[in-house]
Amino acid sequence: MIPARWLPAMLLALIIGGDAVLARAAGFDCRKAGTPLEKTICQDPVASALDEQLAAAYRDAGQRCPDAGLRTEQQRWLHEVRNVCRDVACLAPAYRRRIAELHTRQCRAAGCAGLAQRLIGAWRQASAVGSFEEIAFAAGNNPRQGRFDTWLHRRPEFVNGRWQLEACELRLLLPGEPDASAMRMTLRSVDADHLVVLEPDQTRPARYRRVRP
Repeated sequence: MIPARWLPAMLLALIIGGDAVLARAAGFDCRKAGTPLEKTICQDPVASALDEQLAAAYRDAGQRCPDAGLRTEQQRWLHEVRNVCRDVACLAPAYRRRIAELHTRQCRAAGCAGLAQRLIGAWRQASAVGSFEEIAFAAGNNPRQGRFDTWLHRRPEFVNGRWQLEACELRLLLPGEPDASAMRMTLRSVDADHLVVLEPDQTRPARYRRVRP
């Protein structure tokens, strides 16, 4: 049994702790929420979680593709889309659309210039999402395109597919398929050890780890 003399202190800790969680819940400091809409976001768990996801997607877009226009674009969305909402029924779909837009936002052509050669090598799935268990890119005659093979459970899955990188769009064309059926994904980042892409109809990026050059 909890001693009675501890109860006031525990109650105070719970209140303070609850305020701290609330303050961190959204993508902004809820202690500074001034408008009715901001208070609605802070008080509703769905809107609060979406606002936090939006903040993360915005930071990621800025790091992935530095663009002076991103801040202006985001401010316009806040004023013209989010701030005209009055309830969560309006907020939720608006947030989800904007999060998807930020995840799939194309970099300027220069943003992915020179990354094609970093793709060369074999990559293994390292996240809960991802269409391929293992995929290997080989160079072609053009520095921005070549061949790819995939494996499933260490056995060949697709062989002699074609890949092409245009701006930050990575296109994968399976053998024997017409060009129009190419799988299109956004190249988020690629370095010596990690490949990150956003695949079609996904809101979370797929991550791959290099297994051999």
